[in-house]
Amino acid sequence: MKRVFAMTAALLLVAAPMPASAQDPAGYTAPFADKLETRLFPMPAMIRAAAGWPAALAADPALAKLAAERSARVPATDCKPAPQCLADAWLWTGADIATVEASLRALVREPRLARSLVTDQMRRSGRFARHAALADADFLAAAWRETAGGMNTVIAVYAKGQPPRYPKIDAYIFDTANPEYAKVLAAHGVAAASMASKSDTMFDPPTRYATGLLGMNERVEGGAFRPLLGEDNAAAVAAVQKAAWKDFPYPALLVFGHGPEDAQSRTGVMGHIRMGIAASMFRRGLAPFIVVSGGNVHPNRTPFNEAVEMKRVLIEQHGIPADRILMEPHARHTTTNLRNCARLLLAAGFPADRPSLIVSDHMTIKYIASPLLAQRSLAEMGVKPGKIAPGPDQFTVLFTPDPVAFHVEPLDPLDP
Repeated sequence: MKRVFAMTAALLLVAAPMPASAQDPAGYTAPFADKLETRLFPMPAMIRAAAGWPAALAADPALAKLAAERSARVPATDCKPAPQCLADAWLWTGADIATVEASLRALVREPRLARSLVTDQMRRSGRFARHAALADADFLAAAWRETAGGMNTVIAVYAKGQPPRYPKIDAYIFDTANPEYAKVLAAHGVAAASMASKSDTMFDPPTRYATGLLGMNERVEGGAFRPLLGEDNAAAVAAVQKAAWKDFPYPALLVFGHGPEDAQSRTGVMGHIRMGIAASMFRRGLAPFIVVSGGNVHPNRTPFNEAVEMKRVLIEQHGIPADRILMEPHARHTTTNLRNCARLLLAAGFPADRPSLIVSDHMTIKYIASPLLAQRSLAEMGVKPGKIAPGPDQFTVLFTPDPVAFHVEPLDPLDP
């Protein structure tokens, strides 16, 4: 333990501003609260905050007509076949999506509107980084299609009961064949349509409906632990600002969780092995911080969070100082472990030009370094969140984060 406290003393104060507590890229601060609906669907929040856009949307005849039509679709009484008809009323149809896209493309031709939304918000936020090379109109259209597709996915899975990509851990909780479920869905639809505010745009009611479905299904993990750089991570983020990076070979050790399959265990066995390896490396001075990554994953709807439990074990069983551990408590798969760690490293102010070490057991590390995981990342998230290279031993690979990791994937609503 002497080495741990010597390392703690070596984290020298440097002149650096504290980052905001939200998980934003450098140079951008979101003008809205960091919560489930803005993590999953940032575009409606940005439109509401962008100068000139709410008024421009309200004045657009095609959008006003569509908003009225969509409102009229919400059944005030029973419809058939229930409950599918109740959910279908909220879907963005192909015609809806095309109408909105045409209006957005027309509006963004106005330089003032393009600057306030696309330049100052959407591009700088990194949340649409996959489309960065596109011209403004195409960029905005691509972001809109993703947003509508994400809302439709939430409705299909969490209202209609269609299986998600990983049904074992992500599925809905209701029996859609139970007649009582139709009453629940009808009540939710009427409530979502009625909770309007003066600042609403046409995108806000369906946003409320989709995020409300996640709440009803107890699938709100994506909005937990926000703002991520505050509260439980605040002390470690403050320590990051004081780190003497030149004294360490690597900025951080990244450890991914391994959830158990029984309801009593808080941490899977492989997680204990990985933490032991990482704690040994920390004591040897390989990095000044450990980042633990993993959400509420296994078993299905577990109350235990992998990152929270790993931090607890590292403190209690390995003696790692709490302010040297950062939690990334959302990832549900190895792909999102990589992406979310990249976001955290960049947002918290870790050196962007130096690789950190991913630490795992000798079998899993081969998978992390394999082309298979890189291909899966592209298929499931549309981005490769960083560069992976061979590490110094059989338990590690090098990982250099890429800002494209900030891109939001609304088709994965439990961890966008």
